[in-house]
Amino acid sequence: MKKFDKLEEYIGGSLFVVIFAILVLQVFFRQVIRTPLVWSEELARLIFVYVAMLGISIGIRKQQHIFIDFLFTRFSPVVQKVIFTISQIIIFACIICMGWFGKYLVAKKWIFEIVTLNVSSGWMYLAMYAISFLMMIRFFQAYADNYKEGKVFIPTKVFIGLFVLILVGLAVNPGMFRALSPANYFDLGDNAGVIAIIAWLVIMFVGVPVGWSLMIATILYFSMSRWNVAMFASAKLVDSLNSFSLISVPFFILTGILMNGAGITEKIFNFAKALLGHYTGGMAHVNVAASLIFSGMSGSAIADAGGLGQLEIKAMRDEGYDDDLCGGITAASCIIGPLVPPSISMIIYGVIANQSIAKLFLAGFVPGVLTTIALMIMCYAICKKRGYKKAKKATFKEQVQAFKDSFWALLTPVIIIGGIFTGKFTPTEAAIIAAAYSVFLGAFIYKELTLKSFFAHCVEAMSVSGVTCLMIISVTFFGDMIAREQTAMKIAEIFMQYAHSPLTVLVMINLLLLFLGMFIDALALQFLVLPMLIPVAAEVGIDLIFFGVMTTLNMMIGILTPPMGMALFVVAQVGKMSVSTVTKGVLPFLVPIFLTLVFITVFPEVVTFLPYLILGK
Repeated sequence: MKKFDKLEEYIGGSLFVVIFAILVLQVFFRQVIRTPLVWSEELARLIFVYVAMLGISIGIRKQQHIFIDFLFTRFSPVVQKVIFTISQIIIFACIICMGWFGKYLVAKKWIFEIVTLNVSSGWMYLAMYAISFLMMIRFFQAYADNYKEGKVFIPTKVFIGLFVLILVGLAVNPGMFRALSPANYFDLGDNAGVIAIIAWLVIMFVGVPVGWSLMIATILYFSMSRWNVAMFASAKLVDSLNSFSLISVPFFILTGILMNGAGITEKIFNFAKALLGHYTGGMAHVNVAASLIFSGMSGSAIADAGGLGQLEIKAMRDEGYDDDLCGGITAASCIIGPLVPPSISMIIYGVIANQSIAKLFLAGFVPGVLTTIALMIMCYAICKKRGYKKAKKATFKEQVQAFKDSFWALLTPVIIIGGIFTGKFTPTEAAIIAAAYSVFLGAFIYKELTLKSFFAHCVEAMSVSGVTCLMIISVTFFGDMIAREQTAMKIAEIFMQYAHSPLTVLVMINLLLLFLGMFIDALALQFLVLPMLIPVAAEVGIDLIFFGVMTTLNMMIGILTPPMGMALFVVAQVGKMSVSTVTKGVLPFLVPIFLTLVFITVFPEVVTFLPYLILGK
């Protein structure tokens, strides 16, 4: 039974390693042998669909859901229990529909072929159909735990019985879902989209997980309008994962995990300390500089806060810095990660907006450096005012030793960024190179990585990626409804009623995102709002490369602002301090970050000149 409980980890982790090996071979054959493997990319994409679905299954079992809880936490225990039960019903319904859609897609797509592999494309859609059964088992297991803990009303056996009845019903009448569609009994006309969006907003804000709320709202829309169309639109649940660029996300996550697991982050921090520790506010500067270096490896704000945060806070405390400053600058500096290449946020934006990820990486470099400088200026001002003592200056010998200890780690961002900028490899290949190089460092240079720990890190990266993949498939599915309802065009018309220039539109979008960022997690906000705002930006002539960087910086402010500031919670946890202490400390640093946002909004050329200079328009 224990082996079955970890089935996704065994299979998914093994497939993750296979993708890793395939893409390492792809880079080797293309760069060294000069004979590209024509089949490698499509095989990696095919396997990744299975890995992503298995990651979603793990997320269901571990209940790793992104949800908006600022209203949920204010409800009474009874109301919370009702909402949580409704959430479970929605997840149950979504898994049922995923299985049904998967069955239809396998039959529909089996006649098409993945050319380079000479196999049916039905194998790709089989992932959703087959793994939906495993998702349902994991749902039952998680639900049983919730029922034992008194979080839900309905006994587990009711869901199991309902599942069996649905299977029997579909076997007897395959058109059962179509027959149950509300569209068969009354005509909602143009109101179907409005009803679906209102329903989505209500259930999401009361506490239903964001990914599942998006999916059920879209299913509701098609059931009220054209259920037959849902069968075709459901292909996006799989097609959205069939992206070579998207494969880079789990491997950049793996890089960050490997860097933390092998003790590489500590060496990076010690190097920054040897260089900057003796200046006024030195340890605060070290905090920012270490985040800048680490961001060139992982591309994740939360990885920075969780990985470097503990080291940074301890070192600052040892030098006599107050907790509010320790927590505040640790949280504020972590936002550099999504700006400086490589950036997971930029990759996701590139997939959503269909923009060059290499250009987005380049575009984020200058704003990332500007944010770093702005944070250091504020650090100096605060530390000067509080009169913190300067740390002992490291000797030249100590600086050289710190450089030697961190040399191999410091090469990581050089390899990644240099390879992308020179066109030697794509962003996805850069992620593979970064992960492979991290394995090399952990296993052979620092000798802290074993085969067992490497596999465990791969499983962790797959599990974390599963949350992202659920958001991607659901927001893409939801985007089909938005496109059919022309919601983006309607929003653009509203914007243009009050805005008469691209700058005015940018100001309005910034204000909207800053407000929403207070309540919605940055990852959820990126998936929820950007698909509707990107067409608006394009409609008024705003450069979409610049728009990606601007919105990324804007949403990073969101992870620093209560009540949904994720970085505040992570830093409070690793630093063993209250969230209010971290919030108090981060407030002064919001000023330089906000001024940087204003600066790039008014002067977008600061963002776009580098990518267009190097890669062309």
